[in-house]
Amino acid sequence: MGRFLRTLPVETAPAYEKQPLPLVGVFSSYNNSPDCSIYDSDFNLVSRANQTNAGNAWATSGEIWSDYTGWNYTNGQVGSSPAGTYWIKATPCYSVDGHQLLRLSANGGMAMRQPDQMGSFMANFGVVVGPEGYRQPMSLWFSGTTLRQYTRGGFAQLDQLTTGLATASAATWAGANTNMRSAVGYHWAAGLLVLIEARDASCNYRAHIWKHPTAKLSGKPGELDRFILEAKAGSNGASYQYVDFSWNANGSTGYTESQYRMRVIPTKSGKIALVRFVPHACTHMAVLTPGSGNTGTLDTNFTTVSCTTSYGIEQGNYYGMRHQITWDNQWVAAFAPYYYYGSGLSGYVVNTDDPTRYYRLSYSSSSCGVSIIPIRASAFAYSFHENNADSSQGLNVGLMDFAGAGFQTTGVLANGGAVSLSTSRYWIDTGYTSTNYPCLMPVENWKI
Repeated sequence: MGRFLRTLPVETAPAYEKQPLPLVGVFSSYNNSPDCSIYDSDFNLVSRANQTNAGNAWATSGEIWSDYTGWNYTNGQVGSSPAGTYWIKATPCYSVDGHQLLRLSANGGMAMRQPDQMGSFMANFGVVVGPEGYRQPMSLWFSGTTLRQYTRGGFAQLDQLTTGLATASAATWAGANTNMRSAVGYHWAAGLLVLIEARDASCNYRAHIWKHPTAKLSGKPGELDRFILEAKAGSNGASYQYVDFSWNANGSTGYTESQYRMRVIPTKSGKIALVRFVPHACTHMAVLTPGSGNTGTLDTNFTTVSCTTSYGIEQGNYYGMRHQITWDNQWVAAFAPYYYYGSGLSGYVVNTDDPTRYYRLSYSSSSCGVSIIPIRASAFAYSFHENNADSSQGLNVGLMDFAGAGFQTTGVLANGGAVSLSTSRYWIDTGYTSTNYPCLMPVENWKI
């Protein structure tokens, strides 16, 4: 990531560096004995590492991490429990910005994050869409009237909109409601930045849309100022508009998660996909199409994905909606837990060229989380880790590859259909440990 941290003039922002295909990690930690294996996108073993004690992870005796002993254990399931023991496998831990608890390198090096700090940052990160092979060098962070760039999945602030969002030079801000967070999306190739403001607590919103033909966001100081202020002023070919809309559905006014958070996915077509988690009810989707001036239409005619008793950000920063993106940046998976804090899956996979191309994701488990990470050029690998690794049975892994029309092994799936999340054993070997439930894990660097 160091190549993105150099202080360069904003005007000379370099073209992106195309990354190799994703690496896939498999992690287990049986009572403070972390073990990981790294595989390439063809499931060939790249590296493996293990520790007899927590080492760079967490030790019971470690002063800093002693309060979090057990969070990275894999010899049990999340079930209905909040963040705590076995949380490392919870559905909300997985994000394109990185794993909420673990940092894993291509050589198998493992380091644990500080949970409280990481939870508060992950809750505010938005969506970044790039061209093929682009891996975002930064994370977009939005809360209230503040917009920043951080190191990808990290704490180091790289850039901030100096004026704040609620100033006339930046946006036509609607009012005093400053509860919105994470509802920001950026499309690198389209030069499109979209941020959703809450006009009130009743799910009435304002979409702020900045377009810039030359400025890019890549984690350098001054980029947000140039992009937003020039767009608002209409200079250098840039432009700005806002669109007011209402999206009150499925009891969305009853929870902080559905009032003030959503995945915002700008697309090449100019349409904007919105995916939102309504605790205890569903994950649902809408598409906003901006018109001329400050007009637009909201299409909510998409099949919802139901969930049961479940919780979002109103219960704490560890919880709520997350997202992943494929290597070719053509598909965004936006998802939330199905059950309680971190079990099961409820969400969508949305195309970044045309958001009316989409599929539904659902796994109605009340016992375990779902690990979902990018693999190959246009695919996601996933695991439910319900079965343990006794007798060297290995990890249960599934694959949805969007490179072809029939991306499921069960056959062709119609647009808007429900992906059949089924797994097979023996794809990936894991070390034998009695009563252990390994999980897939994103890898921070894909270069071997």
